[in-house]
This record gives sequence, structure tokens and C-alpha cells, in this order.
Amino acid sequence: MKPLVSVVMPSYHCEKFIGEAIESVFGQSYKNWELVIVEDGSKDHSLEIIQAYEDERIKLFCNKENTGIAEATNRGIWESQGKYLALLDADDIAEKNRLALQVDYLEAHEEIDVLGGRTTLINELGELIDYSNIPRRNPKYIKAVLLFRCLDFWNSTAMIRRDFVKKHGLHYENGCYGMQDYRFYMECSKVGNISSIDAFLSRHRFHRENETERNFRVYSAERARTYAQFQTYSLQKSGFHLTEDALSLIHKALAERDGRCDSIQELEQLYEVFCELLSQGNEMKIDYLEELEHVCKVNLAEQLMRVKNLFP
Repeated sequence: MKPLVSVVMPSYHCEKFIGEAIESVFGQSYKNWELVIVEDGSKDHSLEIIQAYEDERIKLFCNKENTGIAEATNRGIWESQGKYLALLDADDIAEKNRLALQVDYLEAHEEIDVLGGRTTLINELGELIDYSNIPRRNPKYIKAVLLFRCLDFWNSTAMIRRDFVKKHGLHYENGCYGMQDYRFYMECSKVGNISSIDAFLSRHRFHRENETERNFRVYSAERARTYAQFQTYSLQKSGFHLTEDALSLIHKALAERDGRCDSIQELEQLYEVFCELLSQGNEMKIDYLEELEHVCKVNLAEQLMRVKNLFP
């Protein structure tokens, strides 16, 4: 028998979209699933819409008060019974073959703990905006990327081994200003292997009340500071030790949005910081040194182009 997949869906004020999200789970070609919905204290009609679906595969848990998307996701994971956890936001849509493609891959690749994929970007009306980039597949390269930057696949494409989460006590954290996914996958990369497949697995919806967009709009300064804190934490947890000046330069040049070196001198300093990281990585005998070197080169090339554009 095919393994059970727990689709974990936190819900808060999603009355416009949650019906379509639920229908996309019912429409999966893969049939052995449960849909774990955590209704997180919505004041709109989300709960009524969910309760209209009378299907024993839906496991509904209601929070009396809003706890935030991180805690709602954690509860969904804790209440799940499946071998695999498939994350799906209540305003996104799963493509028909999403679960089937990911289960087949994970069953054939026991070394992979977290698996993502591509997504189509849509607006509030469901109209096409763009396509995501082809996500990285090499777990060592992904580990190197997550030293500095967020992962390049969307949360609603993630499928995770439930035993992996339980074994390492992994969870989503509150107070991340919409970056709880970044923090979660950063932690996953320290203890496991993340990969992805080149297939469109979901449609991610951009709208004004989207968690990420709302945090960019309302908490831009707090989000920028938190992003920098994550960079420092990620480097230190992986065993790297940089000076405060070096960390400040990374925060400036590799900021989430509009990061840049403002002079050739800063670019040269960033090169020295990357050389120090590679030296420390060599001393620690990290198994992703080659991938880290490539990530450093890519970031330097991006910064070089930005510095060049400062001059006529």
C-alpha cells in the first residue's frame, strides 16, 4: 500500500481561497492522504467553508485564538499521522500530480529528508504572474546557500519525512516576520538533506493579505534585522567564526532585498570575508566546501555587476 501523506494546512482569514486549496487536495492523483487543517482563530467564514466538506480524511483542529502561522503549522505537524508531510498554505493550490511525484521520489531516494519543487506564481484572481526559477537539487549546494540566503523553493512545494522532523525536534518559530520558512529550512539543512525536483507542484498566490507581503509592507525594518540575525546564526551554528565587521558586511551586501557593496573597496573586503570562510571550511573539513566556493563566487559576481553600475 502507498504510504500515507499528511497535507498540513494552517488557515487564518482565508475565506476567499481555502475552498480552492482544499479542492486541489481532493483532486490529487495520489489518493492515500489526510488533510490536517488548523483553523487559527479566524473571524471570517473560513471555518464554515471547511466544515462544509464532509470527508473523514479531513482532520480539523481549531485554535480558540490566533497563534500565528508558525504555531498553527507546528500543531498541524504534531497532529499528523502520515509518513510524509506535504505543506500547503490555505491560499495556494496543489497541482494534480504533486503528491504522487514527491512520494515516488522520496521512496526512491532515502537519503533526502526535505523535497521541494517549482511553483507557478498567480495573483488574487488566479491569473499567471510568473514562474519560479528551477530550484537547486544538490543538498550540499543548498546547505551552502542557506548559510547566507533563503532557499529558492516555496513552502507550498515542500514534502518532509515526518520521522526526520520528530527525530531532530524541528519546528517553525514565531516572531520571524514571515520568514519562519527560511529559519525552518536553515535548521533542516544542518541535520539533513534538502533537494527538489524540476516539476511544477503548486500555484503560489500573491495578494495583499499574504503573510510574506504583509510583513514586507508593515515590518520591513524588523524583517531586515531578523534576516541579518538569521545569517549570523546560520554561520555560527555551522561552525564559522567571523568578526563583527565581517558579519556586518555580509548583512549589508547580502541583504534580503537591495543588498549591495557600495564601492570597490567593500567588494574587495567581501572577497576577503569569503576567503576566510573557505579557509575555515577547509580546516573543519566540511563536506560541502566545493559548493560553498561556488556560492561565494556567484555572490561576488553579483556584487561586481552592482558595483560596476555605480560608475558611468
